[in-house]
Amino acid sequence: MFALRVGKNSRALNDDELRGFFEACDDVDDGASDDATGDDDLDDGSESGEDEAATEFPPVPISVRCPFCADGGEHTPFTGAAGVARHLRTVHGLAFQTMSHMVLLLQRYLDAWAARLKDAPVDEVATRAADDGVAVHCVDAAADQEIRERVQREGLQAVLEAQDAERHSVAREARKCLFCKRVCEDRAALFRHAYREHSFNIGLPDNLVHVNEFLAILEGKLAAQQCLYCEKTFTSAAVLRRHMRKKKHFKISAHNRLYDRFYVVNYLEPGRSWEAIEEENKADSDDARDDAKDESWTDWDERADLPTRSLFDDRLLPSADDCWAYMRAEFGFDIARIRTDHGLDFYTTVSLVNAIRRSTAARACFACGQTFGDGAALADHVRHAGAAHLVPPPSDSPFWSDGPAPVVESDPLLMSLDDDDGSDGECEGKAKDSLRALRKRLDAATLDALAEPDSAPASAQ
Repeated sequence: MFALRVGKNSRALNDDELRGFFEACDDVDDGASDDATGDDDLDDGSESGEDEAATEFPPVPISVRCPFCADGGEHTPFTGAAGVARHLRTVHGLAFQTMSHMVLLLQRYLDAWAARLKDAPVDEVATRAADDGVAVHCVDAAADQEIRERVQREGLQAVLEAQDAERHSVAREARKCLFCKRVCEDRAALFRHAYREHSFNIGLPDNLVHVNEFLAILEGKLAAQQCLYCEKTFTSAAVLRRHMRKKKHFKISAHNRLYDRFYVVNYLEPGRSWEAIEEENKADSDDARDDAKDESWTDWDERADLPTRSLFDDRLLPSADDCWAYMRAEFGFDIARIRTDHGLDFYTTVSLVNAIRRSTAARACFACGQTFGDGAALADHVRHAGAAHLVPPPSDSPFWSDGPAPVVESDPLLMSLDDDDGSDGECEGKAKDSLRALRKRLDAATLDALAEPDSAPASAQ
């Protein structure tokens, strides 16, 4: 096998078709040429885990001004949480034990405490203590928890609003693939292409925020010939490609805190990284733990407080309970009343929710089948039709044909449902079987959604 090479000033490189041909030949020959010239740049003796462990990732980059300073924090902002904590301790005599949990929302957190201390003397919300010989006020745990929870709710709402704005603007723009010349028509298509063609998966669009900034960081690392996973830098793009293929480094490191701010899950529970939650989800898929959790159904309660999209419009609510309340007030859709009036068991209720999501994605009213040109018209129809109109179709209707097949990955609405009909052992056994099968489908939905064809409904992505 021989390698084709052309000079930098060759006229062939000025022709798009010829340039593409030579670049394709270079890609094919990467394996052969790198064997001769790039082995010194590869650590052949290390596995991916060792590469990652050997990398010291920098702390989360921040830009925080001190709200306790007399100038209102007009000085040069702090770029690290450690510097902020040292400044607060030595200059203002304040110690926040859980400040590391609020790194992503640190400015909001400190501003909230500054406002609190203006209204109340510091001795009412903090106790005196000595920290390395320095007298400081350590804030009370109860007061700190109250502020952290409020800041977390406000921060999550801001992130969800930013994500919703992206969904209706930049997410619909075409963008070039990080690894090849393919230009994808929108963000969802870009992520599906990256997963199918390059085995690169950074998550579903609904799980990410500030995605353009995220992709720009990844593009910058690749342009600097830096591996996205282990952060090693190589002498050429060809050697970098060979390294990432050989080490299976077409992914980002869970230990790199730089990416935390791009995952909505990190704003749900301050102090818990998306890596920790991912590991918890992996453990939840174990059969033994599934059986144990089926007995108490505690996993459903733990997963209920997730951002939840309405069944009838694009409104995104902070939790499933908020979503049910919103649909009850806005559309007259009361799931508890519907279950009681029509005798719907758990299995049928799950089927109903998924079928409504499919109908909404097709811009059709689930109750009467009328179709509309856009989602706003459908939402207006449901809103004005009222509760008397929103009744499940007959059991022999094609509406029920897909059963409980999930439409939205780990749909919080489904996780919030209670089974009130398992009064005897047989019913309870069926409910548990349904629950187990449903959860396995929901847990597997991430990869399935990435592999869906481009024609899939937007809500299913």
